Amino acid sequence: MKYGIFSDVHSNFEAFEAVLKALEEERVDQYVFLGDIIGYGAQPKECLQLLKGLAKNGCLYVAGNHDYAACGKAKTDRYVRYAIESLEWTRGILDDDDLQFLAAMPLVQQVEDFTIAHANLEAPEKWNYILDIDDVHPNFQRLKNQICFIGHSHRPITFYAQEGIDWFIQDDFLIEEGVKYIINIGSVGQPRDGNPKASFAVYDSAKKSVQIKRQEYDFHATQKKILDAGLPKMLAERLGMGK
Repeated sequence: MKYGIFSDVHSNFEAFEAVLKALEEERVDQYVFLGDIIGYGAQPKECLQLLKGLAKNGCLYVAGNHDYAACGKAKTDRYVRYAIESLEWTRGILDDDDLQFLAAMPLVQQVEDFTIAHANLEAPEKWNYILDIDDVHPNFQRLKNQICFIGHSHRPITFYAQEGIDWFIQDDFLIEEGVKYIINIGSVGQPRDGNPKASFAVYDSAKKSVQIKRQEYDFHATQKKILDAGLPKMLAERLGMGK
């Protein structure tokens, strides 16, 4: 099976459409979404409708913290001001069916030979980040199969456990026998690794290959929509910097 895996769309319709087009060209067999379809951007409704359509055709998905926060299933006491502002605005855009869809999203799923979660496996409902080896260690203890794909930090990075735990940042690699992996695939709608291009992954379970791919999109159009909606200016500005 060839999987198209994407995460952290964050209401960025232009980036989402561009990534889906790229995945069509990759001829993936299955779409997999790692959470946070909404938040920050100006088109939550449109992005959620796209995801609902994919879900009807077999796309697998888990919830992100913004998804749960929008429907009242996650607290926002640790959120920064602009995140809270965008969530409050988003709630005014979504209808009851949208909120019910978000509320029904699971936190973790097992898919063939890999696991998917938004933030972590240790306590997925707490939304803690995996940023370094100390963070990742207890997650390997919870990993029941060889691979886990995550998002949340918006920064692509791969942690691996063999005799010890280490990490690398690499766009194309093979899954080795006897090694466990926790792979952050980055963000479609708000990259934070200094590269403004949308980030996503293609995993071929037959070839045991992972590719982290980048896709250009019209972020100027996205920026204009954010500003026109009256959302915080920095949410638009950061898209051009990938920060």
